[in-house]
Amino acid sequence: MTVRLRLVPIMAVAALMLAGCSQETPGDASPGPDSGTDRPGIPTGGLPTETEPTEPAGESGTADLKPCELLAGDELTQLSLGGEGVEDEVAGQRGCLWTASGSHTVTVSIADDFGLDDVQSSGPTTEMKVGSHDAVQSTGGVSSCAINLGVTETSRVDVISAANGDEAKACDIAKQAAELVEPKLP
Repeated sequence: MTVRLRLVPIMAVAALMLAGCSQETPGDASPGPDSGTDRPGIPTGGLPTETEPTEPAGESGTADLKPCELLAGDELTQLSLGGEGVEDEVAGQRGCLWTASGSHTVTVSIADDFGLDDVQSSGPTTEMKVGSHDAVQSTGGVSSCAINLGVTETSRVDVISAANGDEAKACDIAKQAAELVEPKLP
């Protein structure tokens, strides 16, 4: 699943950073005059490495959205997903994961500071419309498929599915889920 694969680079970087902290060096560990937030952050495995949002907090259009509330009840049944979603935050995105036992997964994540122009994919991308929202479909990773729904120029909601290596099925499920999520977006 794409969302979980994003953790591998983050964990590898964290391990390297911890390994670099094994020696003591005398001096003052306080920040110097050039240590602002304008330096790039740690790569996030798919998201841009911007350190500052492009819009002030609260103006993204997605700040009030709760990912686990974007699919519920009969919608979960339509997608063969059971139970409640599991909330998680990966690479700065608030997300929710649902699993259909042994069949497929669906993740809905909210990118408060990244729009459709910021979508990164290891596979091909296709521009499309889902309801009234511009969207980008992308594939890659472990035969996963994402439908990225633009909310503002600098915010989006990502609907991602993986279906045990069946990319076509993953894209069908992601599109169905995106069509259910889209009417709830600003």
